[in-house]
Amino acid sequence: MTRDQALTNLQLTADAAREDIEQAYQKLVRRYPPEFHPERFRRVDESYRFLTSLPFMVEKLLSPTLEETRLDPDLFAFSPSLPEDCQEQALGEIRKACLNYLLFHEHRP
Repeated sequence: MTRDQALTNLQLTADAAREDIEQAYQKLVRRYPPEFHPERFRRVDESYRFLTSLPFMVEKLLSPTLEETRLDPDLFAFSPSLPEDCQEQALGEIRKACLNYLLFHEHRP
């Protein structure tokens, strides 16, 4: 699934905030319950999980930095199968690495 597909499945625009994602998910789950619309519910649920996953949150967090400094986004690619209890620690490590990178390259001519 791509980001655009997930946004389309939840009827959202590219600038949707976390609250927008939550609201759209709740609205669509009520509209398409799994008992009556299993396939549509599955798409909505997968889209929600994709848009609230750690890799997507990291990409969204870093997107302004990536555009400004022209970092290679592939440097931050990793498997989305990270255990939930490690997510906060992983985000902290990624933030530290990004700050160190920016501080190091900020002082270069």
